[in-house]
Amino acid sequence: MTEWVAAFEHPEGGWIPLDMESVNAAEEAAQRIADRGGAENQEYAELVYPELKAIRDGALERGASPVMAFVPETPSPTRPLVVVTVFVAPVDVGEERTLENIARLVRRPREFRYREPLIDEVELPAGQALRVHELVVNEEGDDERRVLMEYVTHYVIVPDYPKGVFEMTVTWASPAIGPELAQTADEMAASLTVSREPGEGEG
Repeated sequence: MTEWVAAFEHPEGGWIPLDMESVNAAEEAAQRIADRGGAENQEYAELVYPELKAIRDGALERGASPVMAFVPETPSPTRPLVVVTVFVAPVDVGEERTLENIARLVRRPREFRYREPLIDEVELPAGQALRVHELVVNEEGDDERRVLMEYVTHYVIVPDYPKGVFEMTVTWASPAIGPELAQTADEMAASLTVSREPGEGEG
């Protein structure tokens, strides 16, 4: 069976991949933090691990790969400690594989949405795409502290992909870095590639 493999480029420094083929993806990602050296990074890794586990579990449910987490050298003073996450996943948008249909689906009411999403049609090397920028209020942690999460998602119609579209989503929690991260999200989306790899037994 043919497999579709996505890849993208990302900035250097602090980015940690989660190996979605490994059952220990979160543990391995946390170990990368501990390997930065010192007792403080060992403690940092232990604090970040639950977030990495939640990211891995959510990505697994979506069938996402690749998945990246940005964990800065200096810990964030507040949670989430994983400051940015990025994933690519296939999405079923029904029989009508058009930007107009995707926009209709995106505009459906969503719980905790802070404002109406900003929607634009863009052309990426990987294909036509719908860019969606939205703010969502989430409850974070046991204290139910409300956190404003920012998302930039590109829904990409890959020409040769027969089933639906690919979603590339970048998520972060700090409004202060919003403009910078939105630009980074666009740059990563511009580097996105999706290719076919023959399955076992195929030529």
